[in-house]
Amino acid sequence: MTETQLVQLPTRTQPGSELSAQENAALIGVENVTKVYNVGHADYPALREVNLKIERGEFVSIIGPSGSGKSTLLNIIGALDRPTSGRVKINGINLKRLSDDQLARIRNRKIGFIYQSFNLIPRLTVLENVEMPLMPRKMSQREREKRSRELLDTVGLGRKLRKHPTELSGGEQQRVAIARALVTKPEIIIGDEPTGNLDTKTTRQVMDYMAKVNRSGITVVIVTHNPEVAQYTPRIISVRDGEIEKDELVPKLGSF
Repeated sequence: MTETQLVQLPTRTQPGSELSAQENAALIGVENVTKVYNVGHADYPALREVNLKIERGEFVSIIGPSGSGKSTLLNIIGALDRPTSGRVKINGINLKRLSDDQLARIRNRKIGFIYQSFNLIPRLTVLENVEMPLMPRKMSQREREKRSRELLDTVGLGRKLRKHPTELSGGEQQRVAIARALVTKPEIIIGDEPTGNLDTKTTRQVMDYMAKVNRSGITVVIVTHNPEVAQYTPRIISVRDGEIEKDELVPKLGSF
């Protein structure tokens, strides 16, 4: 999959455009967030009073050693977990005030997820996997299929709609996962080690595509243990021992 093979994605509002007062706020706001897990008879602090803002249209990587708290931070940003204390806002909405059902709607409508292990359903076809996030919505089967087909064409898998995940390479499975993440037209893409199971060449292809997704106006936040992958993003946040150790802008996107 090369840059020239990718069709243009729908363009979202870019940073600096005229926005409402709510939209001018940071898209993601993490305020004094602490997360403590109870392990046996002991408390394990995974995050310690973390503060973070991610603006609309940013491309950000979160890096850190195993056990640093980076995946916990990503889960809280993605509304998959709740902090023990502090608050998280997405587009000005305080997630602390929302019920589990309301959080599920936020995840379905505002956030797309990409995982290291792809998380595709083996018994479903490629097309059916991409359609899955649209099932809770009041959409006709024809509309769901049309949108899913278009995205699979975009990621270069238009000829493999009826294949099953086990018939695809790792890179192809991750492209299916990217299409699935985009099918709901989210404002945010969350990637948890999205290249962790891929070789160097396929990692480059996937990260090139993630950069193109970001250029369409979608905010992209990934967790990675790979410094070379992090160099693809203009902003790198380093986490250690549950705290943000460093938050830096890099001059330009990196490559392998």
